[in-house]
Amino acid sequence: MEEEITVGEAELDQWRFGAANPAMEAARSQSIRAIVHRMYRCLDGGDPRPVAPLAHGDPSAFACFRAAPAAVHAIAAAATSGKYNFYSVATGIAEGCRAVAAHLSRELPYEVSAADVVLTAGCNHAVEIMMSVLASPGANVLLPRPGYPLYASRAALSGLEFRYFDLLPDREWEVDLAAVEALADRNTVAIVIVNPNNPCGCVYSRQHLSQIAETARKLGIMVINDEVYDHFAFGSKPFVPMGVFGGIAPVMTLGGISKRWMVPGWRLGWIAATDPNGILRKKKIMESIIDYRAISVDPVTFVQAALPEILANTDEAFFANALSVVREAAEICYEKLKEIECITCPHKPEGSMFVMAKLDLSFLDGIEDDIDFCSKLAKEESVVICPGSGLGMKNWLRITFAVDPKLLEDGLERTKSFCHRHRWLYPQIGELLRGEATGAPRWRFTRACEDGPLASAGPRSIRAVLNRVIASVDAAGPRPVLPLGNGDPTASACFRTAIEAEDAVVDALRSGAYNGYSLTVGILAARRAIAEYLSRDLPYELSADDIYLTSGCVQAIEVMISVLAQPGSNILLPRPGFPFYESRTTFSNLEARYFNLIPERGWEVDLEGVQAIADENTVAIVVVNPSNPCGSVYSYDHLAKIAETARKLGLMIIADEVYDHLAFGNKPFIPMGVFGETVPVITLGSISKRWLVPGWRLGWIATCDPNGILKEAKVNQSIENYSNISTDPATFVQGAIPQIIANTKEDYFNKILDLLRNTADLCYDKIKYIRGITCPHKPEGAMFAMVKLDLCYLDGLHDDIEFCCMLAKEESVIVLPGSALGMKNWIRITFAIDIPSLEDALERIKSFCQRHRKLEA
Repeated sequence: MEEEITVGEAELDQWRFGAANPAMEAARSQSIRAIVHRMYRCLDGGDPRPVAPLAHGDPSAFACFRAAPAAVHAIAAAATSGKYNFYSVATGIAEGCRAVAAHLSRELPYEVSAADVVLTAGCNHAVEIMMSVLASPGANVLLPRPGYPLYASRAALSGLEFRYFDLLPDREWEVDLAAVEALADRNTVAIVIVNPNNPCGCVYSRQHLSQIAETARKLGIMVINDEVYDHFAFGSKPFVPMGVFGGIAPVMTLGGISKRWMVPGWRLGWIAATDPNGILRKKKIMESIIDYRAISVDPVTFVQAALPEILANTDEAFFANALSVVREAAEICYEKLKEIECITCPHKPEGSMFVMAKLDLSFLDGIEDDIDFCSKLAKEESVVICPGSGLGMKNWLRITFAVDPKLLEDGLERTKSFCHRHRWLYPQIGELLRGEATGAPRWRFTRACEDGPLASAGPRSIRAVLNRVIASVDAAGPRPVLPLGNGDPTASACFRTAIEAEDAVVDALRSGAYNGYSLTVGILAARRAIAEYLSRDLPYELSADDIYLTSGCVQAIEVMISVLAQPGSNILLPRPGFPFYESRTTFSNLEARYFNLIPERGWEVDLEGVQAIADENTVAIVVVNPSNPCGSVYSYDHLAKIAETARKLGLMIIADEVYDHLAFGNKPFIPMGVFGETVPVITLGSISKRWLVPGWRLGWIATCDPNGILKEAKVNQSIENYSNISTDPATFVQGAIPQIIANTKEDYFNKILDLLRNTADLCYDKIKYIRGITCPHKPEGAMFAMVKLDLCYLDGLHDDIEFCCMLAKEESVIVLPGSALGMKNWIRITFAIDIPSLEDALERIKSFCQRHRKLEA
């Protein structure tokens, strides 16, 4: 048994960081996951009966709700093709966007184009994007009550005011449109509609949707229509997309494959502008969405690639069978609830997977409210139901009926027994004790896109800068484009991932065990495997509790910046550095201060500079090793000095080790966590680089802190809080992690290191003979070299951006301007590409520099 570590107040006070963002705790406590997990903690582990999970909208655990075979086949084929291990573009890969556009257009009176679609990591990610994009000072959004609490959580975290309108149970949960008009003002930018509805189980008629659209037009606001349960309609009203009324008011449709295909753990959703008048594009909403995607997570690339086949080839019989099972379950639920005296269901469910039921506490003895009811029900009957308080409806319940019909019946029978056991003998006493007896509208959502943080954060991303450079390429040029700008080597056949990794993903996928949602922190087996993997290089053991899984390392960055953000705080970032840190600090209103990396000292950290810029409000320092963009690897001695400096200043270290073990020079890779006894270290990592699968989107946060300082400062809790309102990595990729780590052979890693060593040597040696550029330090790790432009030798080129754009235009070679990394008149060159292409690209750069040389130079 591990000894409990305690940290004294005096020692804790020396560290300047702590649980910071007050919106985080409020957001976490409102999440469905947090509420449901609270109910699960009430279960009696000694109860021999199976738990009846009637709280969460994830039917994939039951054999009657298995994923479509065509979908499983499509994913397996894409994963093993080797074509889709790369980073996708910010909108999602083109064929996936086209497939979604065609899918949506079937039911609309106009065509949606691929340019109207952005792919997301599930519908939760789509919600995050929309709330973030619309956030600007003073703006507000209208949300339904009861409703899905993630909207309020993400709005709160983004500083966007939210106001609630009621859904009317006595009118089949229709929107109270009179209340909507009363709530809205000149700062209202959007209204959220969920149809088919979670949590109410209703399906809106064509007439009611038309009335909603007319109201939105009158108010000058967009409609955000959450259609993640599209076509889950099994009553008298058919599903009608809100986009049908896009000609009346601009509609942003949120959807995904999670529910209809029974694969919530695959994390593939979309945002679609169903807006034939083009208002959203003219108001730059789509541009802002793409800007946010550039500083956010991506869906797994091979899942995106499988989307056309999934949408086209899934048999209609699969959907019909799923609807039949859900219809039967809804009938069972509705009829069984009639037998329970203290629970009333005002409206028979006609869609989605849920029903809202009213709890009449006057019939119950010793039950205080809906949370007390659900907690005691879980403890006494092993039945888990979601309290309505979490959805904005106190003393109501949300019941999920998308479970195995026999278990549903059993769960409702147990609920009936519970209510009977807790009934008042004289209900009237309970009542007494409780005291209960004209022209075109002026659209209002422009300001968020013009004034919000995305206006500055989005354009600074590597994706945005590279897109500008790529736009300069002469499309008519006969030579292939040679991409030395991005850190994604997977386009070259020599940088193929390990066959063991592909096999592990396909095994996990075909097992059918990983189609559902995972725990917010990630599945236990994967966290345990990563803890063991990291512990190999540390002088202490990490446990699964130290690991939090993320959708790639970029989400790990997002989490940490969000956790540390509070008014007045600042964080120290390296220059040159990965610009995603700057983008996320801008978006989170966390001040960024920059320390220099010194090229003539192998890009070591300027520790004197660090001490000069830190103050009492500094909470952390970011260290990237092996370094992107510099290609350096820090020595043990230098890392020890960084740790001592951080300890002196009372800072945590955020160690970005996404390129861990990609060290091929004379210095071995040393994890920063080795110095966790000296200073608390948060390690960010991923399988993206070492396994060459950046498109698989699986990363982690690890607390390397044997003294327990981070836990005492509640940093761990804040990370978990943020995870509750964030998107997850694909569950089947998580499920594959133990096998990936255990089975990948060292020969594979050695082969990749040899290849990188050879390409790095080639790059460095070739650059020596190109007048106009200088590489001050031979790369020893990662996949990059930072190269200085000597503009005094070049004619007509004024800065690094012009150099890169002209190089792209004249030579079809893409390199990244150093301005994107904080180093004007430098460039970053990626050498992780096949050797013939690298040689060709460097020869073209040499020709370009010769052609543009100053004659007097």
